[in-house]
Amino acid sequence: MKRKLCEIGIILLFYLLQVSLGRVIRIGGIMPNFMIVLPVLFGYLKGRKEGIFVGFCAGILYDLFFSDLLGFSALIFVIIGYISGMFYNNYEENSFVVPLIITAISTFSYEFLIYIGNFLLQGRLITPFFVARIILPEMVYTVLLVLALYKPVQILNRHLDSKKRKVKDSDETYS
Repeated sequence: MKRKLCEIGIILLFYLLQVSLGRVIRIGGIMPNFMIVLPVLFGYLKGRKEGIFVGFCAGILYDLFFSDLLGFSALIFVIIGYISGMFYNNYEENSFVVPLIITAISTFSYEFLIYIGNFLLQGRLITPFFVARIILPEMVYTVLLVLALYKPVQILNRHLDSKKRKVKDSDETYS
């Protein structure tokens, strides 16, 4: 229960970073997507269930404040969390290449689906422009963000796991 509350707190913190710091560090109108980082990292570090939970919570929060369609980002973030969680068995302490690749693919996919929903279906066929000017720069920016946030999230995850193990160990000693 404490872990879930802490994860919700982290989601709220990343949302606040998205709406405040994201606007400050915007380069050429492009800002990193803090919210897409959460399901990728938690799915990779803790597995599918955590990736899905964090993805759903982050997606709903993102939809409430940034999207006109409730549930679209939540669905995509859940899928991203699930796919990231598939790599949990391959998780190594010092490896950060896999989360970077997952983040790049996830960001590209998410932004391309946004493009399809908002522009392509309305007859605006500016795909090369949108990919080159918006999707790829945001993908690179978000990957750099993951590079900066991977270690702190990993340390936080390890800290939450150690508390869980301490409680389990103390329960076993009294049995």
